[in-house]
Amino acid sequence: MRLALVVHGGAWDIPDAELADHLDGLRIAVARGRRVLERGGSAVDAAEAAVVAMESHPAFDAGRGSVLDRDGAPQLDAGLMCGATLRWGAVAGVRVLDHPIRAARRLLDDTDGQAFGARLLVGEGAERYAAEAGLPHVSPEHLTVERERDRFFALRADPDYHPSRAISGPADAPRGTVGAVALDASGRLAAATSTGGTPYARSGRVGDASIVGSGVYADAHAALSATGWGEAILTVQLAARVAMRVEAGADPTSAAQAGLDAMRAAVVWPGAAPATGGIIVLAADGTPGWAFTTPRMARGGWSDGGEPWVDV
Repeated sequence: MRLALVVHGGAWDIPDAELADHLDGLRIAVARGRRVLERGGSAVDAAEAAVVAMESHPAFDAGRGSVLDRDGAPQLDAGLMCGATLRWGAVAGVRVLDHPIRAARRLLDDTDGQAFGARLLVGEGAERYAAEAGLPHVSPEHLTVERERDRFFALRADPDYHPSRAISGPADAPRGTVGAVALDASGRLAAATSTGGTPYARSGRVGDASIVGSGVYADAHAALSATGWGEAILTVQLAARVAMRVEAGADPTSAAQAGLDAMRAAVVWPGAAPATGGIIVLAADGTPGWAFTTPRMARGGWSDGGEPWVDV
């Protein structure tokens, strides 16, 4: 069975000055995920490891480096799914976890009843569960980098800024959500997505990253992780619809492009910019694919017998 991994670090108009940092973060993520797969780890292990690496890297809007909401604090979402079992776990609106994907993993693996069957936990409840699972809490300040602190104060001081721009505005609004999809030696697929949301969003806003079928999805046919305008991705259930195209026989790249094109055509709301985004796909035979409707998308990957690659 072919080992394979694809990662992404967001789809938006990534500034030239940030390209090197994005490429650095992608290289680390690909190396971490590859190492897990080559050592016999599961697809879930590899996807989680790759996302943890990007949550640790300040280049991305995930974990440390996340954008700040209107309260000047990070609020993080993450989801993880195993294609072989259809088990999944997700958290949303957490402020004190540097690796929300690890909390999602605990929920995916939870079989002792501690979560009482829950798969998605939010806010304080998710944070309490993470603490009970042995995941340490950090201060919101630990997750905040100077770049995002400066952005927050600039947005707060801008009398012409409207919060809707953070969600559906121009492509230069940071959408540095991260994700990974993996295929292991047993033929199992997995997908993981993690995000710090959108700049200056209302407290309590939940996007697509933690929602199965929208920002993250895996089954026996494909694994997918999406990024972009979360409300549009949620509306069309982007990841699930692209997965259905792959199951029906489309190659991953064509399926990804068709899904994004359909989203842009379908989600046309008054006052909103076009519904743009990006998605990575990995088919059950190890064929990778991706597409984006933004100026740039940070992405990378590896498969056995080939060399690791990254691009923006």
